[in-house]
Amino acid sequence: MRTHHIGVREVASIGIIFIITKIFLPLQRLLTDNGGTAAWIIILIAGLLCPLIWWGVRGVLRNGTQGSTLITATEEIWGPYLGSMVNLAYFSLFFIITFTVLREFSELLTSDILLRTPLKVILLSLLITAAIVAYSGIEAMGRLCWLTIGLIIASVFITLVGGLMTHSEPNALSPFWGTGRTHVLTMGIVKSSLFSELLVLGFLVPRMRKTEEWGKAAWWCMAISSIVLFSTTIVYLYVVPYPTATRLNVPMFEISRIIIFGRWIQRVESLFLIVWLLCAVIKLSIAIYCCASTLSQMLRLPRTQPLIIPLSIIIYSFALLPASEMAAVAWDRDILRTYGSLISVCLPMATWLAGTVRRKWRQP
Repeated sequence: MRTHHIGVREVASIGIIFIITKIFLPLQRLLTDNGGTAAWIIILIAGLLCPLIWWGVRGVLRNGTQGSTLITATEEIWGPYLGSMVNLAYFSLFFIITFTVLREFSELLTSDILLRTPLKVILLSLLITAAIVAYSGIEAMGRLCWLTIGLIIASVFITLVGGLMTHSEPNALSPFWGTGRTHVLTMGIVKSSLFSELLVLGFLVPRMRKTEEWGKAAWWCMAISSIVLFSTTIVYLYVVPYPTATRLNVPMFEISRIIIFGRWIQRVESLFLIVWLLCAVIKLSIAIYCCASTLSQMLRLPRTQPLIIPLSIIIYSFALLPASEMAAVAWDRDILRTYGSLISVCLPMATWLAGTVRRKWRQP
């Protein structure tokens, strides 16, 4: 398999966009449903636990042969049969991320922006664009992410500042523990799956020229992603206090709609819409690439691109399965963001432990 090199900036940018795109979906509302005024504590705990994913991925890669990815190293450690089952779990995670994000973003456009456009047209438009980007390869996606990451972060920052300037509730975080300390702490551990997309580092860091730069890219990715998710959640509570915060469908979009920068600058959501769509397409392209790359490595195919088109057709079919927008959100909330940490945290950690034990047994 031909491989090319990417740098720290590209790896970190891909990881950041892959993780933070969920802020444009009902993330903040779902966290508020779970934690009430303590929703920010849930995301804080999840952010503190996200290094576990990276440590597990790094341990797996170090126990594999030089140049191995997360998929090939997992098969080397567990063997062809058990390793294929673990890799199939990774594929399932990326696949669920892909079709749920596709459906949720399409529903957002249909219900709030393009009211007369059929859902299937929006699904196909997003999916075809994402598939084309994914077909260009990980190097092209890395450069695209590096070029757009500044614009995306800036749009989020302007939205948050504008929302606070327009309206802010001083006592928004009271009571401190929201729905209860035990419940909030439990949800913080469960919602560590909000960072499940960090598994993408298992595909990216082996392509870097220097192994000593792995940690630099990973920590930049985790730090910026955690800050963005935390800041959007806590600002949302200040701008839209609880319990009203549990009733808005797409929090970030609603915040952008109420922003008023003086008398002549109002209704700025149209300025950020293109940026958010770009972010959605990039996330979908990364997810499609990870699905195709996982399958190609499991099947030992020399190239990833031939799998992108058939996978896109299957993704489109699965995106139509949820009966409604709320059903799609429920799939994300009850399946992906509840049990995702079992795949993103437990499996890499178990594989790392198995690889360490195997290596010690083989030493004379």
